[in-house]
This record gives sequence, structure tokens and C-alpha cells, in this order.
Amino acid sequence: MDGFSPEPQWQGKATAKVAGPTADQAWSLLGDFCSLNKWFTSLSACHILEGSNNVPGCIRYCAGSINKANPTESVGWAKERLVEYDKVNRYYTYEIIESNKGFGRYKATLRVQLDPAGCLIEWSFQSDPVKGWSEKAFLSFFESMTRGVAKRLEEEIIGAH
Repeated sequence: MDGFSPEPQWQGKATAKVAGPTADQAWSLLGDFCSLNKWFTSLSACHILEGSNNVPGCIRYCAGSINKANPTESVGWAKERLVEYDKVNRYYTYEIIESNKGFGRYKATLRVQLDPAGCLIEWSFQSDPVKGWSEKAFLSFFESMTRGVAKRLEEEIIGAH
């Protein structure tokens, strides 16, 4: 037993429509496990530490400016393991294995779905309470992050044509 309750205590899902780009166009960019810093503006780094990118078991390192658990530290970082990767159905699931950002157990899935107007980004998570956050504030941040990713995808894909 890992010392945690059987089920994570927090869970949430955020969705954001991406107008214009198809699900396949969006996945061609978001499906890169190590591209998160391109879509999430507060991240300054995202790279592979172990394994091969997009292969379950690989570990990425992400770092950025947000760290509510340790506000005296200028960088918040996390090591995240890819648990599942499905190119056909356009999603991947990952978990935080180490962090200075107040996370205990945390698992999330990023999914790109079909939508008549373009596509839909769906990001869901399950976690133990995160140090420095209320559940409501974390969910609000998570929703804002998902909308930001959708907006940047629109700019990238539509701006390229």
C-alpha cells in the first residue's frame, strides 16, 4: 500500500473548443508529450529525462514560474511519467512522479476530440489535494490552462495557413 486513500480526493475535467483546426491537426501538435511548454505559457522547459518520447514509461521534466506550494522558490518543476499513449484516439495519460509544486498523487489525461466547428480539447485529472491550492482554485486554474492551450492552438494552426 502506498499510504494514500484508495481514490484520489480531487478530480476535474476541463474542455475548450478550438475553432477551425481539425482534431487531427490539433493532435499533430498536442500529441507530442514533450511539447507542453509550447502550449502552456508559464512553462519554460519540457524535455525527456528517460525513455523515448511518446512511448509509455518515458519521463518528462517540466519547469515554469508557477509554484504555490513553495512561493520562495523561483521555479516550480515536475517529473511526469507517460502512462498511456493512443495516437489513433488522440489522447495520452500521465502521472506526476516527483515535484516541488505540492503534488502528491496526480494523474491526468489530455484528449483531442472531434467537434463540428473544429475540435475539442479535454483535460481531466485525479489527484490528492495539492499543497498551496484550494480545490476550487486549482480547478479554475486547470480550466484557464485548458482554454489557453486551445487559444494557442488556434493561433498556431490558423496563423500557419
